[in-house]
Order: sequence, then structure tokens, then C-alpha cells
Amino acid sequence: MQRIVLLLCTLWACSTGAHEQLRIVAAGASVTEIVFALDRGDHVVATDSTSYYPHAAAELTKLGYFRQLSTEGVLAQNPTHVLGAAATGPDAVLQQLEAAGVRVIKYNHPRTLDGLLGMIGDIGEDLDATANANTLKLQVKRSIDTVLQSSAAAQVKGKKALYVVANNDRGLTVAGSHTLPDALFSELGMHNIASSLNEYKLMSNESVMQANPDVIFMASHFGSDQAAIEALCAHPAIAMTHAGKQCAVTPLSSATSLGLSPRVADTLAQIVEATVATETQQRD
Repeated sequence: MQRIVLLLCTLWACSTGAHEQLRIVAAGASVTEIVFALDRGDHVVATDSTSYYPHAAAELTKLGYFRQLSTEGVLAQNPTHVLGAAATGPDAVLQQLEAAGVRVIKYNHPRTLDGLLGMIGDIGEDLDATANANTLKLQVKRSIDTVLQSSAAAQVKGKKALYVVANNDRGLTVAGSHTLPDALFSELGMHNIASSLNEYKLMSNESVMQANPDVIFMASHFGSDQAAIEALCAHPAIAMTHAGKQCAVTPLSSATSLGLSPRVADTLAQIVEATVATETQQRD
């Protein structure tokens, strides 16, 4: 009997004891948020500098940008696991961590709603939280469906949208295909005017004016106050568009509109609300 118990304990990692021994470094805001949403936040000992949600994550030790981790900084936390977004690195650091006995797992999922659900499932499996992951996926699906099935969502279909992540001397950097903003616009039946571009690229002034977006969104890390909104509306290309003439620019949380966050339904609702408000303003 004792042998059977020991064998089962080995096979299942004695889940209660294993949880108590977990020491997780979470790298990437999406990864951190999902770990906490799966009720494994108590085992997170440090995060990267982008991880500020939930509040408990914001209070943890920060190890710098997740693309630029240091071996010494991570090992100082005595972690058992490093769970990271796809771009976590550098690779040489991750190799050194693995050589030191740390289990390193990177999650490379497409920036789509299906990708979000897949990431939740994979992290849940890796942290022995499959039941929690299934519950979270169901909650996320229901929240998304609630937005998509709303009467307001029906009004935004066919609208032309643009998502801006930066505006500098080189021009406007926007979200093209294979990005979460593109996936969100697609879910709502909206047209991303930058969809011919791959990922995040510069878009020429001529292309912006010719595509003539109805509504524009901007990443909150780029700007979220009224001054930033007005500055983008005054951009020479945007000022000539339907959106620019009405200053129909809405900041969206970078965490939920660029990364795979379980709160993605909130961003979908914001897109719908802003687009409907713009349409109402145009009619008035």
C-alpha cells in the first residue's frame, strides 16, 4: 500500500505539496494575469516590469523588461519555474536558468481569442490547475459572447477602424494583421484599414487618408490623456479622415488590447461603445 501511495504521489507530484513548493517568476503581463486568474498567484515570487495586474502582482519584485531578463536577477528569487510570454529572453539567459535547474516555459500563442483560450489551458495544465482553467475559459467565452450578441455590436459591423501604437518622426506605427487589435476588429465585423500590413508596421500618410477610418484607437502606453488624443487628431494624415475631423480617438488599455488578457471582453465592449458613439455624433 505504501508503495502504491508513493507511486501515485510521484505521478501526480503530490499536488498539495507541489503547490506549496512552487516559486514562479512570471514574465509578460498576459502570463502573469492568467496565473493569478487561475488562483496560483500566491506562488508568484517576482514578475517583469510590464506586469501590474492584478494589484497583488503590481506589489511583487520587478525584474525588468521581460525581453531583457538577467540570470542573476531571476536566480536571486530562488524560482522553480519561469513562465514567460513568447518574446521572453534573452535566449542565453533562459538557457542558463535551465542549466541551473529552473523549469522555463514560454507560451507562443497567436494573438487571437482562440489563442487566449489556448494559453489559459496550457498554463492551467502546467500549474496543475486544469479545472480552474476550464472555468476561466468558460467565463471568458461567455463575456465575449455577451458583447458580440449585444444590439450595440450589430451597429459597428462594416465600420473602418485603425489602431495606433506609436506616432513619431518616422510616422504612424499601427496594428496590422496577426495582431490582437486586428482579431478584435474582425470578431466585431469591423474592417482594420491596416490589415494589409503584417503585425506592427509604419503606415504611410497617404494610405491612412485613402482608407479614411471611421474610428481610431490608441494604445494606452502611447498616450491616454486628452492632450495625447488631441495630438493624434492633429496628425496631418488623421486630421483629413472622418475619425480625425471628429477627433474620434479612444485610448485602450495596452494590457487588454495588445496582450492575451482574460479581460479582453472589456476591450471589445470599449471598441463597440466608442464606435457607436462616433456614429451617433456623425448623425447629429
